[in-house]
Amino acid sequence: MTDAAAGLVLEEFGTGFETTRITLLPDNKVHWHHRVGSHRSALYPSVPGDFLRHAQAASSRALHFSTPVAENPRELGWVVNGRQSIGGLLEPGEHPDDARLRAIARHLGTGLRKLHDRSADAALDHYPLPPGPSRLKAWLKDGRGPRAATGFHYRLRSQLGPARWDRLRAYVHHLLHPKAGEPRTILHGWFSLGAVVVPDAPGGTEGTCVLTGPDVSQGRPETDLACLIGELTEFRFGAARLGLDLPLLDSLQSELVTHYGGAIDRGALAIGATVRIATHAHDFAAYVGWGDQLHGYIPMLAELIDCDGDLALTTA
Repeated sequence: MTDAAAGLVLEEFGTGFETTRITLLPDNKVHWHHRVGSHRSALYPSVPGDFLRHAQAASSRALHFSTPVAENPRELGWVVNGRQSIGGLLEPGEHPDDARLRAIARHLGTGLRKLHDRSADAALDHYPLPPGPSRLKAWLKDGRGPRAATGFHYRLRSQLGPARWDRLRAYVHHLLHPKAGEPRTILHGWFSLGAVVVPDAPGGTEGTCVLTGPDVSQGRPETDLACLIGELTEFRFGAARLGLDLPLLDSLQSELVTHYGGAIDRGALAIGATVRIATHAHDFAAYVGWGDQLHGYIPMLAELIDCDGDLALTTA
């Protein structure tokens, strides 16, 4: 791994799935270090051999898909230009530069489209299925897992009811298994705003980095965009519970979708956002445990399933 021992540790956080340490290096670069969490069964896979070429081609001066500078099955490290992510800046109590984040969202939509368009030259059969929906599929089937996974499975299934439960399982299958002739692309995989690192230098967007690598996969092109929309939907639900009005969330989503451009299967996008939220609910139960946040997922998912996820696209 990259030696960050001489640097200043800025922040450490994590769950049973993954831990993160952010270190300021002597040259003012920032080292992001991920380590497999204590309750995670799967180790980090190797990044497909041709992915680096595609990531570089999809990158620009404004936004770079950054692959690990060092990796092994238990640890990954990136050296980037910032210590904060968009996800962190959207947490309560933060005061982000709205115009700057909107500009980054535009570059993110454009870069994601470029990455997906590289699939014509990619050996997609060498890429795995998206790991997030895959672990959700297994959990919906058997309810097994650490910490609160089993108990939350029972509560979620009981309160959603059989019709909603079957629809959620069908959503996951639809997302993971495109039919013959339906489009498949390279996926960044489990795309989170927590992986979009904003440059420390104030004002501009040049040098924004996306921590890329461990979840690289293949599947429906809407999957990556749906991950981001699902996360923004969670932020909106959370803000509403606190009585907050955050128009920035709507504008970020609009910028992402507009600048991704092209043909989008809105149905796949809507159910993909719902699957992303359900996966996050599973991950919270399995790798954090019981908490107030879990109780909010059940009505949120019920409302989304009742409209086939369309509520997540109200600003898209």
